[in-house]
Amino acid sequence: MTTLLAFMAGAAHADNYCDSPEWSVAYNKSYDEVLALAKGRDKKVADVECSVADQVLAVMEGEAGIERYPGRVLIADERDQRFKVVQRVGKYTIFSYAYNPRQLLQFAMKDLTWHEGEFLQAGPYKVIGVEEFKSFTGFPVKLMVMQLFPFYGPKK
Repeated sequence: MTTLLAFMAGAAHADNYCDSPEWSVAYNKSYDEVLALAKGRDKKVADVECSVADQVLAVMEGEAGIERYPGRVLIADERDQRFKVVQRVGKYTIFSYAYNPRQLLQFAMKDLTWHEGEFLQAGPYKVIGVEEFKSFTGFPVKLMVMQLFPFYGPKK
């Protein structure tokens, strides 16, 4: 029994890694390493989380409040490359992903360089706020607003 407890205690302190492609800055780096890189660029970064889809789904299912996300860096993983540009609204680009037949995951990007039909690229994105948009059926919907978060290069 002591051996089992010691093994489980060791596993609790193991590093966690995002499922990033090899070319991603987050590839083979732990949360702590990615957070240190992010805070090196922007001291106001609150935290780093993996998977845009998981975070949007957590908000939709009431597991996390959308207000907790501004200031966090989300690492888009390989699965997140299923998000596709569906429309532009003012200064925002709306991305959608049909998670399953009953759930459409969406977020907004404060960046107009994306083209309709283009897929999200894996990598780091900072949540900069929450905005209300109208759904296709006219109902108000709150979406996380993100922007690309460069880990390297000149600081803006």
